[in-house]
Amino acid sequence: MRRAYCLLLSLLLGLPLLSARSHYATIHNQFASLIGPTNRCPHNYASCSIEDNLLVIDNAGFQPLIITDSSLVSGDSYQYLVRASALHNKAGRSYAITGSDGRRHRVAETSWGIVFAHSDSMHYLRVSVRCLNSNLYDDLTDRRQMLVEVWRHQCDSVMRLSSVAVSDGVDLDDGLNTLMVNVRNHEAVISVGKKKLQTVSTIPLSDDDMTTVKAGLYVSAGAKIAVERTVLSADGMPLQRIATTWTREALDQHFATSDDPIEGYWQYQDRDMEDTWLRLGGRYTVAIVASNGGYDIIYLNGAQVNATQWQPGLLKGHISKTIFDGHYDLRWIDATFCPISLDAYTALDNGVLMTLSFPVYKSQLRLSKVLHP
Repeated sequence: MRRAYCLLLSLLLGLPLLSARSHYATIHNQFASLIGPTNRCPHNYASCSIEDNLLVIDNAGFQPLIITDSSLVSGDSYQYLVRASALHNKAGRSYAITGSDGRRHRVAETSWGIVFAHSDSMHYLRVSVRCLNSNLYDDLTDRRQMLVEVWRHQCDSVMRLSSVAVSDGVDLDDGLNTLMVNVRNHEAVISVGKKKLQTVSTIPLSDDDMTTVKAGLYVSAGAKIAVERTVLSADGMPLQRIATTWTREALDQHFATSDDPIEGYWQYQDRDMEDTWLRLGGRYTVAIVASNGGYDIIYLNGAQVNATQWQPGLLKGHISKTIFDGHYDLRWIDATFCPISLDAYTALDNGVLMTLSFPVYKSQLRLSKVLHP
């Protein structure tokens, strides 16, 4: 089963889907897609400011900082490029952070990089760069290198996928370097360089990585970076993936002869949601039609987030039969076109109320059957 985690906190923000073009974040637009007009960093101990035409991000906290670009991309094909310098990158130096205990601590190694295939705060890939010395206090044998590492974050586990040391063609101090991730054909190609990009690793990606996702910046605890620009280039969102042949007229004709009590039109009734985890993307009206041993959920109207992208006839989800009468497994496509199926299920009550439950996010949505459409 394909993984269906996604960034649910964005559902009410109306985030744009990036079309087939490049989107720049620079001083010329005040890095709007990263920090917005308030210049606020999503971290109590981090600061974001624009200095000398650069976005300076200083993470003095004990947790890594992730700032995702506000544009969503289709996971099939996109590039994310960051040109930045590491200001806390001096050999033999350490940098102050505030620990979880509220006390001051110091860290000797810092890193920065790119997050990609980011569907939520617990599921993403990360490429990070950090500089280190082989033998800091021996001038004869010491060699300074940049370590380029790719990590997979999944729930509470972190797995390193690759690690490559680079010493040529990169700035090993506090100068500007360009880091780029190019996702295409189920691979992520990682490149880095000071003046010219060089490919350092290629990482295979699974289907789980190829959903509607985000990309952005990674700043480790104690790191301070100055960003000259970011560039997000992506192919358009392939809505044809969830297109169906159903029209309102075809649905009316189908339901007129159907004796299946589940088939028909259903509309938003109410919700019980933990807004910290999951928010409402719209007050939907949908059609439920028997399909593939279960039922397809066809969107008709009511979208509030990405309302212009949601057109009647698009697939909103699918429910599959289980061994328990009246209970179904649920695959739901949220307002940002990200599928959710993790522990999601559907239950019917007297044939007129349908509860869509998302227990991982402590939330549920109820639909009521339209008896007289």
